[in-house]
Amino acid sequence: MNVTYVMFRAHKKLKLCFIVILVIVAGLLIGLKIKLNPLLAFDPSTVPPITANPMQQDKIFAVSLFRSGQGHDYSYGSWDGETCRSMKHYFNMGQNQVNNRPARSVPTGSETVIKIYAPLDGTITDNHAEQTPIGTQVRIASAKDNHFYIRLFHIDLLPSLKVGSNVQAGQLVGTIGPKDGMDVSYEANYRFGQTVYLSIFDYMTDEAFSPYQALGFKKSDFVLSRSQADANNYKCNGEQFVKTTNTTGNNNGDLEGYVSLRPNPYAPILHDQYKK
Repeated sequence: MNVTYVMFRAHKKLKLCFIVILVIVAGLLIGLKIKLNPLLAFDPSTVPPITANPMQQDKIFAVSLFRSGQGHDYSYGSWDGETCRSMKHYFNMGQNQVNNRPARSVPTGSETVIKIYAPLDGTITDNHAEQTPIGTQVRIASAKDNHFYIRLFHIDLLPSLKVGSNVQAGQLVGTIGPKDGMDVSYEANYRFGQTVYLSIFDYMTDEAFSPYQALGFKKSDFVLSRSQADANNYKCNGEQFVKTTNTTGNNNGDLEGYVSLRPNPYAPILHDQYKK
């Protein structure tokens, strides 16, 4: 067989293999882009506003500070390098356990469930169980810009809603028990697998914030700056915080790392880690 012909065929096969590999890689990258929907650049002025509160206002007694040392470290893959801090808000805190495990509380007597609302117009893109046995994590992508999304942690999604459902800001989307808490994060996937973490209070409209203002608060009361969080010198062991004390920020109350809105109705059973 002619050597030139053999070389031609080998080159042709190599070229074909390269094209096939290129198509597969391109497909994977496109699929990854569709799944993660990453921002290629971040402009704070384009962040969709938060136009409704995520929790029934008269049931909120405490909200954790953004960048606090409460809960667990929530800063993985931060786009600007922030680490070892909670880049979300805890609304109240779970105070019900069965066999030393968190459990959904059930209303008794005059108690009622706590209503959970969509903080913005959007589409439910995820609803999955978490490691704890309480509720599910629900993700709502903004209708204004679906790069940005809200996570509602540990809620019971209404049976009438599912992945793919469109929701309006202020619409009832779920509930939690009277002694339960929930977490709220505001995020966007960023290029190279990173995440932009935002505080809902930084992007809350004046109308949505008005119930907090009526209680004497400013939006900044719910957010520690990066320098303030750095000054707190948090220490982390994996995702868990080593015991720290918030020395900066306006707590306006008696819960370390929290803004106290009103008396805790279950103060007698408040766990030690939430006390000063």
